[in-house]
Amino acid sequence: MKVPVPYYSQFIDVADSFWMIRACGAATLKMVAEYYEVKTPDLLVLCNEAKERNGYHMTNGWVHDYLVTKAKELGLEASRKEGVTSFEEIKEVLLQGAPVIVSVEKRVLEQARFHLIVLVGYEDGMIFYHESESTDKERGMNRSCSETIFMEYFRGKAIFITK
Repeated sequence: MKVPVPYYSQFIDVADSFWMIRACGAATLKMVAEYYEVKTPDLLVLCNEAKERNGYHMTNGWVHDYLVTKAKELGLEASRKEGVTSFEEIKEVLLQGAPVIVSVEKRVLEQARFHLIVLVGYEDGMIFYHESESTDKERGMNRSCSETIFMEYFRGKAIFITK
């Protein structure tokens, strides 16, 4: 089952070069909020507001509590959970038709860095997700990986947002 979550690319939909490489939090929040038909500001506005309100830390990236607060300000229900060691809870949410924002580790030039993606579905052991770090919207949407691969890179941190 895949839910029809709108897709935003931090490289295509953000014109500011400073934010282009940092906008995953804003992009994931916008995708999920618009899935629930909530009008959201432009990605650059979301990014600048986060920085002004200490929702983006220059060393550590997106502050998950801030994303929860911003989702609530948009009229959505939101919570976050750390220390998630099993995919079962997330799978239940996905199978109920709700996307989930998760923190994953990415490797770039032999360095680990953190990144947020939106899980949009689960079918037959495969997890579907929107990857905002794509310069091609078609290739950024509905990517997939096995549950095993996901758990290898999942940081145990999830943001649950519902209407």
